[in-house]
Amino acid sequence: MANKILKAARSINEPFERALLVNGWNYRLKKKKKSGLKLKMLSDSQKKEIKDYWKQYGKKVNPDWAAYFSAVNDWFDPRYIPESLYYSEIARKLSVKGMGGLHHKNVQEQIFDAKQPRTIVRKINNHLADSNYNTLTIDQALNLCEREEEIIIKPSTGTYGGQGIIFWNPEDGLEKLKDIISSLDQLIIQEVVKSHKFMREINESSINTLRVVSLLVDGEPVILSSLLKMGTNGSRLDGLSAGGIIAVFEKSGSLRESAVQIDQTVRTQHDDGFVFKGKKIPSYDALINDAKHQHNRIPYFKMVSWDYAIDESGDPVLIEANIPTGQIDIHQINNGPIFGEYTDAVLDHVYRGTEL
Repeated sequence: MANKILKAARSINEPFERALLVNGWNYRLKKKKKSGLKLKMLSDSQKKEIKDYWKQYGKKVNPDWAAYFSAVNDWFDPRYIPESLYYSEIARKLSVKGMGGLHHKNVQEQIFDAKQPRTIVRKINNHLADSNYNTLTIDQALNLCEREEEIIIKPSTGTYGGQGIIFWNPEDGLEKLKDIISSLDQLIIQEVVKSHKFMREINESSINTLRVVSLLVDGEPVILSSLLKMGTNGSRLDGLSAGGIIAVFEKSGSLRESAVQIDQTVRTQHDDGFVFKGKKIPSYDALINDAKHQHNRIPYFKMVSWDYAIDESGDPVLIEANIPTGQIDIHQINNGPIFGEYTDAVLDHVYRGTEL
């Protein structure tokens, strides 16, 4: 009986939750317009193309989404995925219900066999443990951290845009570290990855990372879009919400000459002088192969956004798997519709129940 009640409650709440997401993301689009971000002027025929394309899936889509994504790249396409639909419906249908807990950072070491930052201490549901899940006292945890040159402390979930991430070194004092550890129920403490020379030359202060989006098609992972995320102005973080800059890299692993930023500016270089054009990502093929291999370990999710660093030895290091969703706007602004040539297949899967 309890299961039936829970199922009934969820069936009532889901439509309400979807409506909130749709309205919320549409409101965000309106705010972008009011804030001065430009939209492409669409012709009547382009608006009709958008209407006709989405009508086949029973959806009425605001053409402003395509106008927003194509405003700077001048790449009109009716297949741009509105964020209102992506977060409320599409992303949900691209993952197995109930598997969202796998995004917790303290779980990912158990799932993926990729090279990952070395874990020093973890806290799971207020339970302190070492890297092998052996129970620790707070003093033992502090002692392990004190041995390190520097550590990075992350909430084990909810770190979108780098929120809640803290760097600590012994000079900051153990009392500060104790306060940080005590303030969170769920966290992971890891070594700070020493970046490859190429990545340090971009910006010395941050751990610059690569965002790679993969999609399972016929059981095989394909790469949809790839970005290089870079920190600025002495920031330790490379996230866009922390003022980061992005560059786009092609399937060859070489950076594109220019990239559209989230504020619609177009950049060809970093503030510190790093020029995008002609630069090649080190260990690119190894990174892509590893992302595909890791995706095969979690086929519960058709789409995954991976964050990788390149360490000083040139190895790709998996920082995080963003599941079940990942930011799509910056990808579409630079690379067109996020699903590209697979858009029809994805939407057929989501709205018509076909196999992807």
